[in-house]
Amino acid sequence: MAKSILSALLGKAISEGHIKSLDQPINTIPGEAFIYKSGATQLLGMAMENALDQKLNRYLNKSFWQELGAEKEALWQVDSKKRGTEKFLCCFASNARDFAHFGKLYKNHGRWNNSQLWDPTFIAKSLRPRFESSPQYGYGWWLRTHNNQKVFYMDGHLAQYVIVMPEKNLIVVRLGHTKKNKKTPVDDIGVYLNAAIKLTKDVKTY
Repeated sequence: MAKSILSALLGKAISEGHIKSLDQPINTIPGEAFIYKSGATQLLGMAMENALDQKLNRYLNKSFWQELGAEKEALWQVDSKKRGTEKFLCCFASNARDFAHFGKLYKNHGRWNNSQLWDPTFIAKSLRPRFESSPQYGYGWWLRTHNNQKVFYMDGHLAQYVIVMPEKNLIVVRLGHTKKNKKTPVDDIGVYLNAAIKLTKDVKTY
């Protein structure tokens, strides 16, 4: 799930001019193909800190987390007390309500309480497949359909999820504590969405 957060911070840093564009190289050639490697995310976070000249956790809380009405500051686990390098590839801690706010920010194309906090163009790019050969991934967000409707979601390694179904105006947050069973895979996202749709189908809003 931290990869989705890091992607959002990248969009913010670009819009504020700290980073030139998505195509600005570090040392590797960008935009060649989709390869899911956490080490690349770690390198990206370290490069972003150099460009911003501040810790990403501080930038996150200062730049938009509080503007989303967050109940608490978000926390990023560090590799050690001595070095204090954030684990950008994982280990981002918050609560269910604040995670839901983040999902809502993307559902609403970067708008929050009538303010445009995020570049809608970057969010649109984030929620589209980056490569035709890898339609399951955008910029830090997993992509799929459910009942023929588009869904985007954050996916944590302990089965944590922030799942957004825009056409249903639905956001599902699941905070997990156990790893997924890869030997007998289950479409748990589909299970959670079906349960949420069933719970909300008779709810009326006024």
